[in-house]
Amino acid sequence: MDVYNDVVYRLLQFGYFVPASVRDAEVMCAIDRAAEIIRANINRTDIPPGLHRTWVDMATGFFLSDKKAAGQLGEEFDFTAPVKKITEGDVSVEFAGASDGSSTPETRFDALLNSLVNPPKYVFSRFRRLIW
Repeated sequence: MDVYNDVVYRLLQFGYFVPASVRDAEVMCAIDRAAEIIRANINRTDIPPGLHRTWVDMATGFFLSDKKAAGQLGEEFDFTAPVKKITEGDVSVEFAGASDGSSTPETRFDALLNSLVNPPKYVFSRFRRLIW
């Protein structure tokens, strides 16, 4: 199980191509960060094979979160809100937003990242070791 290649592949599934110049340092940082959180949650020094998918998803979420925070996601991710109303006379444009009950693309993307970075607690419960 090669976590690095799986994370790069998972990023491709979300539409993000990892350039060769970025690959090693930033992806490995996200993988290590996810591994530390998993180990802290299960009180083990190893990561069991059953948590491989969780590890990949968490690393992917951390990588995309860092890129979004740095403004480096690129043009593939467009977070502009859809237009709700257009008036031609005296030009008026109103964008849809959370106030009218619709979610913006950025809100949906943030929810996706949150679900990747914070898996349900029961996922870790199966592999948790108690500390005496």
